Order: sequence, then C-alpha cells, then structure tokens
Amino acid sequence: MTAWKVARRNVLIWSLPLALATFSGRATGGVSPARIGWLKIQGRQHTPGQLRAFREGMHSLDMEEGRDYVLEERYADGDESRLQGLAKELIAAGVIVIVATSQPSIAAAAQVTHSVPIIGRMVDEPVANGMAQSLARPGGNVTGVYTMTDEMSPKRLALLKEAVPSMSRTGVLLRTDFPNPKSAEHAWQTAVAAAQALSVQLVALNARSAKDLTAAFGRASAEHLQGIITFRNPTVVTYLKLITESCAKYRLPAMFDAREYVEAGGPMSYGPNIDATYRQLAGFAVKLIRGTRPGEIPIEQPTIFELIVNKRTAVTLGVTLPEALLAEADKLIE
Repeated sequence: MTAWKVARRNVLIWSLPLALATFSGRATGGVSPARIGWLKIQGRQHTPGQLRAFREGMHSLDMEEGRDYVLEERYADGDESRLQGLAKELIAAGVIVIVATSQPSIAAAAQVTHSVPIIGRMVDEPVANGMAQSLARPGGNVTGVYTMTDEMSPKRLALLKEAVPSMSRTGVLLRTDFPNPKSAEHAWQTAVAAAQALSVQLVALNARSAKDLTAAFGRASAEHLQGIITFRNPTVVTYLKLITESCAKYRLPAMFDAREYVEAGGPMSYGPNIDATYRQLAGFAVKLIRGTRPGEIPIEQPTIFELIVNKRTAVTLGVTLPEALLAEADKLIE
C-alpha cells in the first residue's frame, strides 16, 4: 500500500489537525519538502511562463511551494554542453525528480542518472529513441508529455499553405543533429512527404547559431522562398526574437510551433499550449512525490492545441488571410 493510500485511510482514524496535514501531501512537522529540480537549456528570463505554469499546476493539486516542495533551478544560458553538469548539481542537491524543459535537457539528465525520475516535454518520439519501452509503460526513469512531432509538421505546413495558397517553396529552419541525426532525418522525410502532397518544395536551412540564422534568412531571400516553418530545437527557441524579426525584414510568412513566436511578432503558430503542458507535468511530479515509479506513469499527449494568428503581422507581410483560417484561430492578435 502506498504512503498516499495510508494517508487517506488514516483520515478516518487520526485527529482532524494531523489528518489534514497528512492529506495535504507533506505533514507540516518533521517531513522535509520534496526537492524538485528544474533544468532549462535557456536562461532564467527565457519564457518564464513555463515555470509559472508548473507552479500553478502544483498549486491546483494542493501542493504548496515551501510546504510540500521546493524548487532547485539550473539554467544553461543557451549552452547545451553545460546541461550534464547542471543535472549532476541537481542530483547532488538531493532532488527526487528532475523537470527537464527541452529534449536536450531530458537527454542530458538521462545520461547522468538512471534512478532519479526525469519528466519533460518530449520532442523526439520516446519509444523510437529508446527512452521508453512503450508510451503506456515507459519502464525506465523518463516519462512526460510527447508533443506528437510527426503529426504536427504536416498540420503546420497545411495551415501555412492555406494562408499563402501560391506558396511553392518553403524554408525549414532545422538542425540536422537534433535531437540526433536519425531522428532529424525522420522528421525531415515526414515533412517532405507532407509538402509533396501540397505541391510544395522544402528547402533545409540548417542553423546552430545566430550567425547561421542570419545566413539562412539571407539564403531564403536570395532563393525567393515564400515561407518559413521551424523544427523545434534549442537554436530556434533561443533566438526566437531574431527569427521573428528576420521574417519581418524579408517579408516571409511563417508558421511556428508555439505562441511565444506570435507574441514576439511572428505571424502564426500551431501546436500544443506549452503552459498547459507544464501544468500537466505537475501531475507527473505529484505522482512521483507520492511514490509512483516513473516507469509506471504513462507518457501522455498534450491536452490543448491552439492556432494563434497575428493579423497585424500578416497585413505587414502583405498576406491576406482567408476568412476560414481566421475563424479557425483560437486567438487573434489584431
């Protein structure tokens, strides 16, 4: 019988004050708050809403920071090579679970420990990359939310084609090494097949740095590409402002995977609501705190998907968005 079930049974037996303390998840006396690690490849100021959403998710499950859990935060400031060292720091600090906020963070933590549970937002298919035996029963120490990459790229291409019906050549900002060469090639071939069905030719724009991104947009302009999509990776996340500014500079319609690009001035995004995903991950953390093994917690899909359209940016780019697309949008930025 788990500690949580024991606590529920004891509500019927113990005095009310002690029972309420136990029911809250961590008794106020004698039990230290659970230590949760937060491992992020970017800096502290990059998309702070993710951590806020995780805290909201914990609060909604009656887990109060300071009383029931404390956060140990580590940030790599855009340097992937630091992630393993930061994961080791978290383990040395005594965390009982690591929330890894990107695929590189998940991979780095998984290389450091096979015992401390790791939860995160997965871009790479976890069974295909060997991190899980199955989605229903991962079996190891890694679980979380898989963002359905194979399904999302064709959908984003179709939406971009709907927005720009004349589009015949589109650039793809990607990294041929992310999350690994095999998975990168699979993602590329999936997108190529979807593009062919839409009579669109894709042009790979490989970029690992701000300099690479500047060169990629210069190439996109020189080759008269008519649109941009992105494969999520640390480069396109870290330099989202540069990317949205370059789209405006070269008047390139683009479809991104998350709303932060649209809020930064990009034209459109379609994908899981990332804040909702981090609230979802809070449920994983609570299960682990209460004693469930990570290998027994199924990998889930996102619960909320959204199409965000910046109508003002579209007008600036000279794109007249179809009424049907505008009606489909979950949020319009006028």
